[in-house]
Amino acid sequence: MQNTETNTASQPTQTPKKSFIQENMPLIVGGVVLCLGSTLLGYTVGHRQGLTAVGYDADAEQLVEVVKQQKATLGHLNKGLNAAVQERDVAVSNSNDLLQALNKANADKVQGDITSAIYRDILKQRGGLSLTIQNLAVKSLPENAYEYQLDLIQVSPSNRRASGSVEIRLISGTEVLTVPMEDANFNFADYERLTGRWTMPKGFNPQFIEIRLNGATPVIKRFAWSRGQAVENTAAFAAEVPQAEANSQ
Repeated sequence: MQNTETNTASQPTQTPKKSFIQENMPLIVGGVVLCLGSTLLGYTVGHRQGLTAVGYDADAEQLVEVVKQQKATLGHLNKGLNAAVQERDVAVSNSNDLLQALNKANADKVQGDITSAIYRDILKQRGGLSLTIQNLAVKSLPENAYEYQLDLIQVSPSNRRASGSVEIRLISGTEVLTVPMEDANFNFADYERLTGRWTMPKGFNPQFIEIRLNGATPVIKRFAWSRGQAVENTAAFAAEVPQAEANSQ
């Protein structure tokens, strides 16, 4: 009994040994984590580079399309600019022509005014010219309409103005038609032109057109409808009046 206790006490206590995996577990875990991280990082970088390349191609195609559209727009703008320049050149040329024509017309008017003034002075020295009808013109228009142009003239040595009213009559046999006038009054020193239009009644064919000036000295003058020339001798009977067509110019 004594020897047994002595042997038991004299044997040293043994501790279990750890395996290699257990001892190097932190290194193994770190290595695994590092490998996974490197793999994930490589995939992410590669994926991003792939997306960048695809995006670059798309942007390049879009840029090419935008450039094409800009070129087309620029071409249209150039065409419009060329057309505008041509129209401007034509307008400038026409404007120059019109300006030259206007200057010539103004010069002719000035010359005409000077000549008229000379003639008026000569007439005044010779006693002047009483109120008279210088010219009558009648023009046919569509839809049985007519236009008249009446020129009145007077040269007074005392510079007295001519004033009064005008009456236009159309005569066919015993029928007399008074032409309606928008403004039948006149008031001038040397010259005045009266114009207007009227519609001829259907079936009415005038033989004469008569102008009556109602003023200080009444004036009555009758013209043949067909030619517009003054009638000096009126026929005594209606049967002797020549037939005339209503185509006065």
